[in-house]
Amino acid sequence: MTRTFKTFAALLGAGAVAAIALPAAAGTVTIDTRPYQGIVDPSTFATSADYVAGWNAVHAANVAAPAGYGDFTVADWDGNQNNQGLSGGGSATDLAFFDQATFTVSAADAGLWSFRLGIDFGLGGTLLVDGVELDTKTFDLWWGGAGNYGNTSQLLSGSINLGAGDHTLQAYGFEACCDGGTGGQYLAPTSREFQDFTTSVGVPEPATWGLMILGFGGAGAILRRRRAATQSVAA
Repeated sequence: MTRTFKTFAALLGAGAVAAIALPAAAGTVTIDTRPYQGIVDPSTFATSADYVAGWNAVHAANVAAPAGYGDFTVADWDGNQNNQGLSGGGSATDLAFFDQATFTVSAADAGLWSFRLGIDFGLGGTLLVDGVELDTKTFDLWWGGAGNYGNTSQLLSGSINLGAGDHTLQAYGFEACCDGGTGGQYLAPTSREFQDFTTSVGVPEPATWGLMILGFGGAGAILRRRRAATQSVAA
């Protein structure tokens, strides 16, 4: 392999890796639902611990999800997921939620991470990362549906310093009626914008595209210089 080709391959490889790399690789995104009425009264909840204990009590009473509810795996938590859609026409009322995303942070992306969840928790809910409470709201939360992250008072959100390794985001909430879509996003220290939690390869950010283009451009410039030098010697 010639030195020119090696240089070209290195630059091309750097651009290609940058194009597919995301700050957080989600291992799983799950949304679990159960009926809560007759088991707990979420209107009395006042703390994050209340919401967590409420879900645990509901789950203990219905370890196996009854008809109209379930344990669902989501490929892209993009704001369009609700119990009705995930269960194929299940319940739109009497809903306890446990949402979870597991993800891995690289050493290069360790630092302050931000998270935001658009949810329909009519009786409030709580957000935790690695067991640390980031946000709890006890009032009616409805963000307005996919894409309405600007409605910040209706989100569960917060920031936390994360080191390299595996991490877990969890949200607990309750909804009497009616079942709206939910979505979850993160902002890494090296990112310019929030991204959906997804288990698939995402579209690169503009800065990543720029790095990839620079890689191709640099490789092209090297090849042109080599060609010009060869022609000069031949002349």
